Amino acid sequence: MSNTVKPWYNVFGGRYTGEQPPFYDREELPWVQVLENNWETIRDEVTELMQEKPARLRPYFINKSMSFPPKKWKTMGLYFWKFTMHDNCRKCPETVKLMKQIPNLTSCSLSVLEPGSNINPHQGDTDAIIRCHLGLSVPAALPDCGFQVSKEIRPWENGKALPFCDAHTHTAWNHSNTRRLILIIDVIRPEYAKQENMICAHVLASSVLQMLYQRFAFLGRQSGYLKKNLYNLLRYSIWVVLPIQRFKLF
Repeated sequence: MSNTVKPWYNVFGGRYTGEQPPFYDREELPWVQVLENNWETIRDEVTELMQEKPARLRPYFINKSMSFPPKKWKTMGLYFWKFTMHDNCRKCPETVKLMKQIPNLTSCSLSVLEPGSNINPHQGDTDAIIRCHLGLSVPAALPDCGFQVSKEIRPWENGKALPFCDAHTHTAWNHSNTRRLILIIDVIRPEYAKQENMICAHVLASSVLQMLYQRFAFLGRQSGYLKKNLYNLLRYSIWVVLPIQRFKLF
């Protein structure tokens, strides 16, 4: 029997109390070099896409009030928990090639934080991943622009990776006069590699449910039994579809 602790999921509620550190040692993550050695290539491709297709850069869609002022945290994805944004990937071929060099990568997106704004404190979806920020255009150093995970505060730097545990409460701010641009990737922790598709299905089902509750308020008033069954139906449907959806591009 495996001694691996089961992943923590935000969808089941409760504050994260696991043993993962707020920030990971970047020297222990070989794939960090793929990002840092090629950060300018990544920056140029995603920036060009953002300028060519500005409508694809949208406020964080699951909870648009996550930032203050609202809608000031914007994203544009290539992968979202293994769900592939094919049109965006085709516009960023070199970035896609680089991402394919990172084992167990599940998500990759451009994250924009507008001037004079904050991302409100929140917990991520699961502790089964290592989330990593890569500075692409950082407008200022601390204290004007920075990132806090649990009680630890760190700055972003252009071309430098910042791996952390997304399950801890975290917040970010940009009090400069210029946009902050970073790349965000998610990598499944090695001990959960064999559960990769199911972990992604868990999180995607949770995301879909959050959007449904926001759009159809009556769903949020249903019994726990019905909510659980809807969640499980979504989770297993997504688990079946994910491999097919990714195959479309590659």
